[in-house]
Amino acid sequence: MIEKTQVKNLINRVGMTLFILAVYILGCTVPVPLARASATFRHVLAHSSVGIMSFMSGANFQRLSLFMVGLNPLMIAMLIIQLLTMLRLFYFDTLSMNQLMKIQQWLTLAFAIIQSTAVTLGLNITAGTLDSLAVILMLTTGSMFVVWLGNMNMKFGIGGTITLILFNIISGSFPTLLRSIKNLAQQAYGPLWLSLAAIAGCIVLVFWVSFNRAYYPLKMINTSMSSHDRPIVLPIGLNMGAMMTYMVGMSLLMVPTILANVLGPESLFANPYFDMVISGVLAFALFYFFTFVQFDPKAQAKAMLQGNNYILGVRPGEPTRKYLQHILLHIAFVGAILNAVQLSFGLLGGQVLGNFAGLAIIPMNMIMIVMFMQGIKDQLLVLMFPLKYERLMKEE
Repeated sequence: MIEKTQVKNLINRVGMTLFILAVYILGCTVPVPLARASATFRHVLAHSSVGIMSFMSGANFQRLSLFMVGLNPLMIAMLIIQLLTMLRLFYFDTLSMNQLMKIQQWLTLAFAIIQSTAVTLGLNITAGTLDSLAVILMLTTGSMFVVWLGNMNMKFGIGGTITLILFNIISGSFPTLLRSIKNLAQQAYGPLWLSLAAIAGCIVLVFWVSFNRAYYPLKMINTSMSSHDRPIVLPIGLNMGAMMTYMVGMSLLMVPTILANVLGPESLFANPYFDMVISGVLAFALFYFFTFVQFDPKAQAKAMLQGNNYILGVRPGEPTRKYLQHILLHIAFVGAILNAVQLSFGLLGGQVLGNFAGLAIIPMNMIMIVMFMQGIKDQLLVLMFPLKYERLMKEE
């Protein structure tokens, strides 16, 4: 009986996720009434990486659809909430989860209005004032509906908002990738170049899967255990900040590209090499920020003290916090460098590679797909655990 219930629950969740994806796909294909693809809109998509950045941060600026703003406002709101909580500003660290969620919802609405206004007026996709107001309202409503879809998928489906972003990545990058492969095949020694690109892609995939699972084994001693027992290992991931940097930080990484379009082609931000450096620095800082969000040294030191755990040679309390902070700063450095290089080249390398722009985003897409699929896999394992437990009990 329990086994049938668990299987039914899993089937229902998969069905709900497929239904939500179908609704999302439909909304991404419905054009926005009263909006048109202006010359400014086409120029921005053709000469910047806004399109690539958008579908990796939950938006879809490549199409004038009802869902083009998408989850992007939610990503920015999450980033601000985490920043205020981590820095303990305005007493955010004392608020309950329900209070934080309410503030996050209002921030999401505010950023949805701001982004819808920026897209409508900045890209000149409407003809008059009334049309602009109507389009802003529709884009804001569409964005909030996508956020609601993500929340429903988190409650009743699998993967939450990650599933929608993963679909965006695959569907958004596939056409560009096909064009790049076609252009590469038409070059001299095309099959050879394609083979080398495939081998390089496999090497990158294996490396990032391994690096994503790598961790620093921090050994602890528990005072309630025998002195002959082996130390407890607390694994500190070397790539903990990567997923949130790609998922949430992408909204912030769009800033240099947006400034280039606002300030004009003569500005410093219009230089792709300068943008790559700026994006790399931002990605480096974001990786460290999200690493400390995932593994807060102060919270970990407090948990160790309450659980009677301590690190050999380090006193509990404040000395443990400082030691953990020192360890985290060192072990996160390699991940911060690798992700910063990968992100900056993936976002802006297309402007350097020209017709082969799709090749620049292959490694970045592979990394995001691997990380997101691992998150979905972990959720599936959690859902299937009671089923496996029931089978083990029957075998006994």
